[in-house]
Amino acid sequence: MPRTDLPSGTVTFLFTDVEGSTRLLREHGERYAELLAEHRRLLREAFGRHGGVEVDTQGDAFFYTFARASDALAAAAAGRAALEPTPVRVRIGLHTGEPTLTDEGYVGMDVHRAARIAAAGHGGQVLVSQATRDLVGAGALRDLGEHRLKDLAAPERIYQLGDGDFPPLKTLYRTNLPIVTTPLVGRERELEEAGALVREHRLLTLTGPGGSGKTRLALHLAANAAEEFPDGVFWVPLQAIRDPAIVERAIAAAVGADDGLARHVAGKRLLVLLDNFEQVVDASPSVAAIVENTPNAKVLVTSREPLHVASEHCYPVEPLRLEEAEMLFDLR
Repeated sequence: MPRTDLPSGTVTFLFTDVEGSTRLLREHGERYAELLAEHRRLLREAFGRHGGVEVDTQGDAFFYTFARASDALAAAAAGRAALEPTPVRVRIGLHTGEPTLTDEGYVGMDVHRAARIAAAGHGGQVLVSQATRDLVGAGALRDLGEHRLKDLAAPERIYQLGDGDFPPLKTLYRTNLPIVTTPLVGRERELEEAGALVREHRLLTLTGPGGSGKTRLALHLAANAAEEFPDGVFWVPLQAIRDPAIVERAIAAAVGADDGLARHVAGKRLLVLLDNFEQVVDASPSVAAIVENTPNAKVLVTSREPLHVASEHCYPVEPLRLEEAEMLFDLR
């Protein structure tokens, strides 16, 4: 049966998640279940008092929605205050939008954006999107600047409730990945399969004919894997380069290596995306050398042909299926 209690139109989403649940379980043992239950009770009471409607709960995470942005912000503040006497700390994210309400609940990018904003924070931190801030006013909100969020195209200006000091947000801040202005159509299977290969291999090449969508898929793979590369994810466009001898310099410029590429990368955990490598395939030995000499770095390549080096693993990218191609045509 479809739910009739969920607000529609312009609504504000609130997501929560417990920080350090594994640590809490280790420290408190069997009492952790009691702490988690008390955390749920306190948050439900605080959010309900301000008109929140519980959409979903999974494990130690909540998803609430509010008809008014100001009520959502007050609920977040009340929930955080209620948990202060306890050892449990939650990260909270707020975003306002106009999602589609279906029989299964809310769908749309606004839901995804709210979840990503919450995931970028730390325990005890309340993060607010620009859209929510525009409705509630500046007030006690602190501007944290623009941040790139995983899986999302445009950067988001994020605000923090209160003046608390927290570590840097867990966003794609250390990256030069280009902003993609349209959603990725299809490719769920490819994202899962190639995403696993990025984790397993030091050098992964996406191969396929021109126009098959290699670059678009690679950009999403790189963004999805960003959390695993704290030293950055860097895009190196090679379409305009014809001289293989300058590929290494192009990589160095992208990652900010002023003192030599090998020395700069060294033990760093970073991902380099080399796009349109078929233009400079003779530079393959240089790429192989980078992979061999930087044990914590990984290289993702798009190319019409493999690099043919020992460390390479290839993943063929097929053209979009007909219905996906039609959807992409309609979007554009």
